[in-house]
Amino acid sequence: MFFNLRGMRHAFRLSVILFLMLGSGQVAASSWFGAGRCGIVVAARQSLGEVRIYINENGWSDDARVFASDNGWYAIVVAQVPDNVADSVLDRQKRQGRIPPDAYCSEGDAYRREVPLMADGRSVAPADPTALWADFDSRPLSRTERRMLQAALAMQGDYVGLLDGVWGSGSQAALERYTARQHGAEPVNAHAAQLVRDTLWQWDADGWEPMDIGWLGISMLLPQEGLYLHEEDDGVQTWRHRDDMLTIMFADFPGAGMASLHADLMGERGQIAEPYTVRNSDMWITSLRFAGHASYLRSDLIAGTWSTTAIFAQDRHANAMALVTSSIKRGGADPIFPPRGGVLDRNADALAAISRSESADDHPSEDVHEDDRPNRVAVARPERQPPPDDQRPQPTEARSTGTGFFVSEDGVALTNAHVIDGCRFVHLGGQAAEVIAQSSAFDLAAVRVSEASEMTPLPFATGNAGLNADLTVAGYPLHGLLGGLNITRGAVSSLRGLGGDETTLQISAPVQPGNSGGPAVDRFGHVVGVVVAKLDTVALAEASGDIAQNINFVIRGSVATAFLSAHDIGYARAPADAEPLSPEDAARRLQDATRLIECF
Repeated sequence: MFFNLRGMRHAFRLSVILFLMLGSGQVAASSWFGAGRCGIVVAARQSLGEVRIYINENGWSDDARVFASDNGWYAIVVAQVPDNVADSVLDRQKRQGRIPPDAYCSEGDAYRREVPLMADGRSVAPADPTALWADFDSRPLSRTERRMLQAALAMQGDYVGLLDGVWGSGSQAALERYTARQHGAEPVNAHAAQLVRDTLWQWDADGWEPMDIGWLGISMLLPQEGLYLHEEDDGVQTWRHRDDMLTIMFADFPGAGMASLHADLMGERGQIAEPYTVRNSDMWITSLRFAGHASYLRSDLIAGTWSTTAIFAQDRHANAMALVTSSIKRGGADPIFPPRGGVLDRNADALAAISRSESADDHPSEDVHEDDRPNRVAVARPERQPPPDDQRPQPTEARSTGTGFFVSEDGVALTNAHVIDGCRFVHLGGQAAEVIAQSSAFDLAAVRVSEASEMTPLPFATGNAGLNADLTVAGYPLHGLLGGLNITRGAVSSLRGLGGDETTLQISAPVQPGNSGGPAVDRFGHVVGVVVAKLDTVALAEASGDIAQNINFVIRGSVATAFLSAHDIGYARAPADAEPLSPEDAARRLQDATRLIECF
């Protein structure tokens, strides 16, 4: 797998034919479009609240510009292209799924002015304190913020449903139940901000984080601070919480075994309420209540077997159980924590300011905390190990490949997040591997194998690579076409990536699809970068008639070590007395540490 303009947002960031749009001052529309250029319009909405929702839900927050039209609507523009190539660019981007099928290119004649937006897709205007006491309105919230609010209501026992970020009648009724009980009033915006702030404080104490159960292909929210692996037997993992909050079991079953498990649970005596059951072709759920405790069993048909989660909790932890069950989903975890500077965060800031400057009797906010945000840095996850290989469904043919390299003696390797994104299983060098950390923001991921023999981890350089510094890149490009590990050499062409990105370096060493996640080392064999992207030369040729050569990008080594440290993952460090390596010795060192990653 190679990060060749993956996803709509990254597609436009990495393609030079779609010019970067830095800054967004309030200017006349005509001054931005200019002669001989048009802007790619992906959507139009009637209100700024709808604009913000669309931008956040579709990942355009870094690229979108918004223009007020003569008809009162707001046009969302994501890139600018020359008129003479607009048709070919639109056709290509639509075919590749990077823009909607109805996107078009506008010269801006009907646009009166540009509406300034900040990086997260919201208006630059600060929260209006008077709006805090207006009736609650979910429309300005991003989908992530709405998911967080649903989770907070589930934690209170008021919301039963999926954490999907869709604010329907069930979500609204849950908020109304909460505010009626807690405040004796209909919900206002202040209530939502306060609830989320208080929930984050509670989550911070218990270490609630989204968790990918990679070997089952599912994810959920879990209180990871107190979880530990209690038992693993015959491919079934049993996890417990140190405060007896929850007991959770994970397993993979064939159809007969799954059905038998649900039948056994349904036959348990002592039920005090009607069971809740779902029996679909690809999902079974059995939820039962007993005197003093509850049981929940869910099985999802994934890759031919049933990924099964069983949860047991005493009544006093029913709300925590409700939060976990609401958050279970197929695939990787979705964002849940509200963005810094988002609508909920700004409303909470405004509440804190009011609490400091006015009497608590003036507004229903006497329990507002000071403006100290809960610490949402990564919480160390409990030690986890995948079940034995013979207890897992065996993959057949990899759907994509990439590269990883060992960074520690205990079998931890580093790669790109996009290499392992959406994988049902991950293999590193032919061994089953577990994803132990992942960051889409850095596009980095760490995987671990249980046995890592005949390998030497690559140490990270203590400093950054300088301009024109020599470097060597290793990887498995075009796997199945080329024969095994490839080593290429080049230099640091620029100390910044595309558009002045300071987290990446531009390099001249050749890379191809499959190199993603591979190491870039200096002349001492120390890691100075992680291969992440190459320029789309086809797109450039279409726009300019030129074919770019060897314009590739690596994530800085210092960014990679920050990612590892944030997840409490140790890594090898370069010794102070290292000597330069010959090209042959550098290749041998890279061969010892670099492995093929296969995504199933």
